[in-house]
Amino acid sequence: MTRKYLIYAFCTAVLLVGVQFAQAKPQKDILGLRVGMSKDSAVSRLEKLGRKDHDERKQQEIWTLRSDSHFSHIIVAYDKEYKNIRFVTAKMRDNGKRIRYSDVIDLDKAVSRNTVNNYHYTLEIPATGKRPAYKIIARGTDKEFLTYLAIEDIDQQQQ
Repeated sequence: MTRKYLIYAFCTAVLLVGVQFAQAKPQKDILGLRVGMSKDSAVSRLEKLGRKDHDERKQQEIWTLRSDSHFSHIIVAYDKEYKNIRFVTAKMRDNGKRIRYSDVIDLDKAVSRNTVNNYHYTLEIPATGKRPAYKIIARGTDKEFLTYLAIEDIDQQQQ
């Protein structure tokens, strides 16, 4: 009887660990860019990845990536002081490696606003330590694969 109980307990533990690892971990950054990161650090990182196409309204920059297999462009927006990232959005590369929604966001916890050929998942992540609360947004026209991935500072999204 004890052996059967131990086998049952072991199998249950393995199953629970497997389920935990199968769920998507919250996306904290996009290509090393994260909410709250300083503009100087962001620009240094972006210059390694590609080239700046242009500024929009001075608080937002559009960058073309040189060789990322997933993303073709990054849009970065800064806070009012133009010092820290308040959101990052990445656009998938046409004919690039595709990313499933479930790879970047826990679909069971996310709020979905889906319609025919328009999929939109949002998940809010609470603040921890020095990291501010943020929102992950995955959007696209394909049922399984995303077209846009964004991370937004929840406190500054209205700016």
